[in-house]
Amino acid sequence: MERVVNIIKPGEETDKNILFWKSRTPEERLSAVQALREQHITFFNKQDEYNESREGLRRIYRVIKRTES
Repeated sequence: MERVVNIIKPGEETDKNILFWKSRTPEERLSAVQALREQHITFFNKQDEYNESREGLRRIYRVIKRTES
């Protein structure tokens, strides 16, 4: 697969970029965001902090689930 890089200066956001993301399905957009999150976590060595936040989210989910029952 050939990669193409377009350099856009700040403030020169093009309509093509907006139209590109509008043409994607919500699943494709979320997948792209998740890929960027994973790259950020790896690049900045944030795995421990990521795991801690996931544990906190699971705990909150369990409390909310229990109170709704």
